[in-house]
Amino acid sequence: MNLLVDLYPLSQAATDDALEYIYKSTHDHDAGIWQPHESVLIRRLIELFTQRGLDRLAHVKEQILAWETGANHKAGAAHPVTPPGMMERWSDAELGLVRLYLESLPPAQWSLDDHMMAVDYVVQRYLPADVLKTEAEWLATRAGMMGKVQANMTAAASPAAADKILAALPSTVAQAATQFSLGAQQKAVLEFARVRTAENVRALTETVRHRMRGVIVQHLQDEQTKAAGTPGQALQSKLFDEFATLNRDWRRIAVTEAGEAQTQGFIASLEPGTKVKRVEVYATACGFCKKIDGVVATVVSPDHPDKDPDTMIWVGKNNIGRSASPMKRVGGVLVPRERHERYWLPAGLSHPHCRGRWVPVIEDHPGDDPEFGNWLREILA
Repeated sequence: MNLLVDLYPLSQAATDDALEYIYKSTHDHDAGIWQPHESVLIRRLIELFTQRGLDRLAHVKEQILAWETGANHKAGAAHPVTPPGMMERWSDAELGLVRLYLESLPPAQWSLDDHMMAVDYVVQRYLPADVLKTEAEWLATRAGMMGKVQANMTAAASPAAADKILAALPSTVAQAATQFSLGAQQKAVLEFARVRTAENVRALTETVRHRMRGVIVQHLQDEQTKAAGTPGQALQSKLFDEFATLNRDWRRIAVTEAGEAQTQGFIASLEPGTKVKRVEVYATACGFCKKIDGVVATVVSPDHPDKDPDTMIWVGKNNIGRSASPMKRVGGVLVPRERHERYWLPAGLSHPHCRGRWVPVIEDHPGDDPEFGNWLREILA
């Protein structure tokens, strides 16, 4: 049964967005995103980062409810001077002043600005920028170093061995560079992973703040304008819906950034000319990832003069800015996208939530029996 979608009434931008969504791997609402990662080397890392983030988000939800329901109000407390206007980040002293101010008033006496201040206080208290930056670097550094671990192992690691290695790895890029002899490419992979992960975590923090302020404002307006005696949706229910989405966003960061750092770190640790095989065997693999599953590629230097994007990979090769859709709208018609616009075989992940990885393949060396090598590769495939 075919499903026909009329895109003609849409604008060119809206049409391209729709096509991108249709062809892209979008699994934000699937239970599959919570499944343990297929790579043993970063499985524990992802789960630890995920749980710590979910715990922080849970504290944010609990504390917003506590403030809004009056659980944190202290009757009879001295009413301090109203804290100054909103700041990018409050100092510890300013956080303390805000808390004293909010505690001294029951929520029924709060102005709208006070409600917004409560949200800002909770976000800054439980999602502190400096701590989250440290968490982001911890994930990026250890995941990137796991790529180097994989490149130096002759056999697949057991979960117990992976946990032991994880516990011994450094937590910062500076520590990794000091402890190990990292090449320029390997260090660059860690640095890019660190910054990218920190930016995604920071963006999520801002999203939490924005969404919570919006939920509170809408809830207060609903309560004020509803008819007398009409039950409204409880704030707790509204927050539950919002945090379900935020939890998935945090999981996306954990899976995507760890996977990207590990795969790029692996490629950066291999000598040019090494052959590796792509593995995309998991329930939520999209059409593109299924297509590249099993592809054998040759690692080349980023400055290789004659790169073949279909058979070669290099450090930094990714799909950022490229499209999963084979078509785009030009005027009133759909036309094929140019090759440079479309997804290609990446060194890292194909897209957010991707769980692809690379594994070494059997290679022929001088003096080897190529026929036996081909037979062995076929058997193992």
